Amino acid sequence: MLGGMRRLLAVWALALGCAPEISDGDLAPVDSGVRRDSGVPPADRGAPADTGVRTDTGVSTGDSSPPPGTRENCATPFDDNGDGQANEGCACAPGMTGMCFERTEPQFRGMCRMGTQRCVGTGEFGTWGPCESSWLPLPMHGNQCEVTQPIMDMTATRAPVDILWFLDTSGSMVQETMFVNENLNRFATTMAGSGLDYRVVMIARRGTAILQVCVPAPLGGPGCTDGPRFRHIDQYVNSNDGLQQVVNTYPRWRDFFRPDSIKVFIAVTDDESRPMTADTFDRTVRPWPGFSSYIFNSIVGYESRTDCPSLAARGGQYLTLTMRTMGDRARVCDRDWSTIFTTFARGIARRANSWVLGEPARADTVQVWIVQPDGRRTQLTMGWSYDPAMNRVTVDSALLPAPPARVEILYRPRSASP
Repeated sequence: MLGGMRRLLAVWALALGCAPEISDGDLAPVDSGVRRDSGVPPADRGAPADTGVRTDTGVSTGDSSPPPGTRENCATPFDDNGDGQANEGCACAPGMTGMCFERTEPQFRGMCRMGTQRCVGTGEFGTWGPCESSWLPLPMHGNQCEVTQPIMDMTATRAPVDILWFLDTSGSMVQETMFVNENLNRFATTMAGSGLDYRVVMIARRGTAILQVCVPAPLGGPGCTDGPRFRHIDQYVNSNDGLQQVVNTYPRWRDFFRPDSIKVFIAVTDDESRPMTADTFDRTVRPWPGFSSYIFNSIVGYESRTDCPSLAARGGQYLTLTMRTMGDRARVCDRDWSTIFTTFARGIARRANSWVLGEPARADTVQVWIVQPDGRRTQLTMGWSYDPAMNRVTVDSALLPAPPARVEILYRPRSASP
């Protein structure tokens, strides 16, 4: 074994252009360098441990070719000599795997990622094979590691909006059902005033009796009928099955929702969802065409019965969905529902400003940044969404800064990010 280690070190030294005499004492420090099976560069080389966009600049560095005559450094995962291959000719033990990057170290910035390579060959020594699955700088974008798309000088498109209300009309919801009947046209008027192309679906019992919903013109039609922008799904929703009824009735309203629209759910109940949980609903709905970035609003209980004596149960599952999708919420025990409906409508309108990216993006790389005139950068962690199907980023207009500050969207193209 000791003889094999000496021969491996001798081959490595030859690859580096020098062949020092090796003694038994020289074997101890072998592990002090970079381990090829870990791919972690030495601390003094300055390669960042993470590969995310840096908060100081948010963009990658430009191209920097190695000086002529630079030789491959077998102790790094990079292509030190700039020939497009990492660690070619470097000795290794067959079967080992290591991290690699087919560019020089200064180009490993931002959203670039290392790939992996395998030591190939037979016998005691082998050589490193091709580097696979790395995310390299983008030649069509100035050799940056990500695309930077400013949006402040672009005209935002106003996506259509499709909204589904579902109303618990169990015996404890008499007053709340009345509030919905009184205010749904107020909601529609606010939506129309925003200039949005919108549609509304209502899942609840249809009619004019207690615990029924009748939507008149202008949203609905004569005698509680549907209108051009409105479809009523005549379905009883009890205390606990609101989420389940959304799923069950999907075949009855899916053709009314448009593929390119922003999708919004609004729950109205004084109880909890059982047995369907927020996680089950989310897993069921997101794969539906166009629903990957849906928004969930709630008019539910999120207080104790001391604060709200008529509350049946806290709507925890609904609130989880609201928080997860950055939706709006209101207390079902509030008495001013006109404000609730107007606030919800304005909140939906703010989310309708969207921008189509120049290339289809890998969804997990999309970032939104506000850039101040002095170069300071702040990443938005909420108030925006990306729709992969439409390749569209939607940003809440309330978060857009006033010029000369700007907004930049950073992402890796899907085609360049295996």
